[in-house]
Amino acid sequence: MNKQTKIAIAVLAIFIVGMTLSVAFAEPAHAKKYKNKKSITVKVKDGKKTIKVKCKYKKGYKQYLGHKYKNGKRYDVSVCYEKKNGMQFGKKGWWTSATNGGMEDWAKYADKHNRYHPVTKVKLHY
Repeated sequence: MNKQTKIAIAVLAIFIVGMTLSVAFAEPAHAKKYKNKKSITVKVKDGKKTIKVKCKYKKGYKQYLGHKYKNGKRYDVSVCYEKKNGMQFGKKGWWTSATNGGMEDWAKYADKHNRYHPVTKVKLHY
């Protein structure tokens, strides 16, 4: 690989790690449960495949977190509620974040927002 390709891959990997960590460890004090549900199932569309990931509510993080191994990949999903504007992504409401590779190169990711209820369907992209 040439130098520009290596730099692009490194920048993409850092971006994905940053997005994942910002959702996982961002200001949990304002998070809440959705209608007292213990878990939420999110459908992750990866190309032509649809993977169902069950996200359980974690008290310590005050978020719904889940992962599933399928097709040789690890699918990670987090669902959280942002009470104030300007914290994680800048909008108040429910955020769903998903990725199919974590810190690997060429991993796909998705972030979806809804003001009133958690998003349960996301489509991964680069």
